[in-house]
Amino acid sequence: MAENSLFSFHSTVLFVQDVEISKKFYTEVMGEEIELDLGKNIGFKSALAIWDGNYGRNVIFGDENAGDGDFSSKRMIELYYETEDMEKTFENLNTAGVEFVHGVTAQPWCQLTVRFLDPDGHMIEVGERMDVCVKRLASSGMSADEIATSTTMPPEIVKYMLEMDER
Repeated sequence: MAENSLFSFHSTVLFVQDVEISKKFYTEVMGEEIELDLGKNIGFKSALAIWDGNYGRNVIFGDENAGDGDFSSKRMIELYYETEDMEKTFENLNTAGVEFVHGVTAQPWCQLTVRFLDPDGHMIEVGERMDVCVKRLASSGMSADEIATSTTMPPEIVKYMLEMDER
């Protein structure tokens, strides 16, 4: 990450029609290794992720029927970045005059994200790092088990993230 940057590139997200078919293709044909399988979205070790397209439309636009139904459109592929400081990131993006798809929004798994368009209309998402999300939820009084349930993350990963500060 550049010294003056609040966020760093994390992964490319492909919105797909059928997660199981795509998961099979990317693991068996392309040799991708799954890092985390959350059902409707899957992260591979290579920094590629796939999402159920209809779920993605609902999360991003509030309507799984939003868009033109073409999963190859510019808004059905996104570049994903992560930040430690969502407030400052949003402030900088706002100052830069980007066209927002949505402002800072809590996703169904509690992560704060913002989505906007690049000059050619490609969608970019900046999300708070999940360890930052977990610590934010813990500071609000949630237990590790409640955080695991709310974020859909395995409890052992949540506990590891919470223990990182103690080391």
